[in-house]
This record gives sequence, C-alpha cells and structure tokens, in this order.
Amino acid sequence: MTEIISTIQIHGPLPAVFDLVTTTRFWPQWHPATIGVGGVTERPFQQGDQIQERAKIGEHVYEGTWTVTEHLRPAHAVLQGSSGRIQIRYAFQQQQDAVAYSRTLVYHPEDFAAGVGDPSRLEKFMDQQSQQALQKLKALVEQILADEAKVEIRG
Repeated sequence: MTEIISTIQIHGPLPAVFDLVTTTRFWPQWHPATIGVGGVTERPFQQGDQIQERAKIGEHVYEGTWTVTEHLRPAHAVLQGSSGRIQIRYAFQQQQDAVAYSRTLVYHPEDFAAGVGDPSRLEKFMDQQSQQALQKLKALVEQILADEAKVEIRG
C-alpha cells in the first residue's frame, strides 16, 4: 500500500471550504484524473453517499464507485473505493483566515501500474497529480468564495 499526502492552505471559512471540497460536481474541474462523476454531485456529500467516478491515470481509464464511510462536518471525511483497495481521506482545520486542507490517497500500486507503463514512476506520477489537483482546488474554491462575497455585497 502507498500513501500520498498533499496539503494546502485555502483562504475562507471552514464550513464553506468543506462544503465546496466535498461537492463532487467540481472534481473534474480540479482533479486532473477525473473525467466525470455521477451519483451525489450537486450538494456536499454525506455519510453513506455514493459517487461514481470515471478517471484517467496515465493511459488507462478506470471507473468505480466511492462510498462516504466517515463524515464529520467540517473537519473530516473518508471515501472508500468499491474495490476496498483505495481510499481518500480529507482533513480540514481552520487557521486564522485560511483552512489547512489535507488529502491523503491510499492505494495499491499494482492496481494502477498499467496506466503509467513503468511501475517505478507511479508514485511520483500520483504525487504530482495530487499536488496539481490541490493547486487547482485552491484556486477554484477561493474564486467561488470571492464571487459569492461580491453577490452578497451587491445584494
């Protein structure tokens, strides 16, 4: 099993950041592997919800279902893949005007080695994708929150 831990600071209030990160319709906008999502996509996910994902890792397309197995708003959530061999953990902590967000991907390398050809490159590839994803997520969440603040000021 391999664990990829990525962290970033997202400026905004904890509940709003949590809700945006856990709304899966945004996944294709911020995660480079995600091609599409189905199931619970239009609201923040909750305990027991299921999300279908189609993702491309390297040259291989994977399809699977995530189940929310742990959910403690606004601090923590866990998604378990239907195979039982992949898990994503989200952790959130308010730090002044920002939220420290951590995403931990736990997977079995042999399940994804076909996508990148050389298995020795897989962990680096997955880490780079995760880092890129969090940069895009930060920009997306902060832009949505800024847009909402403008609407509230005008309203």
